[in-house]
Amino acid sequence: MGTDKAWLELAGQTMIERVIAALVPVVSPVAIIANDPRYARLGLQVFSDTNAGVGPLEAIRTALANSSTERLVLVGCDLPFVTSALFSFLLELEGRHQAVVPLSRQGLLEPLCAVYSREALAPVTDLIASGERKVSCLFDKVPTRFVAFEEISHLKGAEAFFENVNTPEEFERATRLLDHSGDD
Repeated sequence: MGTDKAWLELAGQTMIERVIAALVPVVSPVAIIANDPRYARLGLQVFSDTNAGVGPLEAIRTALANSSTERLVLVGCDLPFVTSALFSFLLELEGRHQAVVPLSRQGLLEPLCAVYSREALAPVTDLIASGERKVSCLFDKVPTRFVAFEEISHLKGAEAFFENVNTPEEFERATRLLDHSGDD
């Protein structure tokens, strides 16, 4: 992208502010996982990864290790179309799951828009220690509830929940989606 995508603006809000706004009505406290001190300006607690270069699995480990709650919602700042209704739905699913992971319309796992139990900390830590970097390997180790897209498709805005913004082209698409939806 050439710049930190979290600070890109869509409809007058940075992408990270959009995600935070969707989380605040549903979870407390909200914290940020980032290795850049600039995130402190958002007024939320910021946690840095301990293990550099591990990727998303380390983000999950960092979130779990620093969570003050039994369960947490983990969501990437590059998913600017997530909603409070999505997070509420995922949190309200019944069962003793250590991970609740939605699937996109295309059937792809969305592990960076999921609910995790602190019970998953040891398995995540073990995977990282063993050299594993694939988040999907975690779901072989912990009780996981996969949420088919059809289960969430009734939620307003569902078609855009997992529109990931990682490239200038995807950012342009996100801007067009907002222009067409009238979201501001």
